[in-house]
Amino acid sequence: MPGKPRKSRILFSVLAGISFVYLIWAIVGSVGDRVHELKTGEDVTVSAVSGCTKGGPPMSGPLPYCEVEWRFDDGRAGRGRIEGERVAEGDRVFAGDGVAYQSRASRIWGLSLISLFGLALSGMLISLVVLSRREQIRRRRGK
Repeated sequence: MPGKPRKSRILFSVLAGISFVYLIWAIVGSVGDRVHELKTGEDVTVSAVSGCTKGGPPMSGPLPYCEVEWRFDDGRAGRGRIEGERVAEGDRVFAGDGVAYQSRASRIWGLSLISLFGLALSGMLISLVVLSRREQIRRRRGK
């Protein structure tokens, strides 16, 4: 059994590294961008749709999207791409400077999923650290 502690350390190191990289990405990149979009975005009216694509096959192809222009309630205009279903002129969407989404709820949902996954990974990482420390203590006492 001399190889077993080494395998568990390697597994622990790999899982800890993956968790750490994901948490850094989630906290610094994705979560920060999505929170900023939620804070600065608002509901707008689509003023023009210049074209929509169907996208690729489910789960492997690109998402369908539409190129649209929108007008904020204060008169400013914006332009960008909305991923997902088709959009028509006059629809209300959630948009900010250069970004637009079908609704605010879809951004909140995406942010929630990333946050929950990050919390689950954090919990797993903490559990692995605790279990690893217990195993080290048990081995020291057994010697």
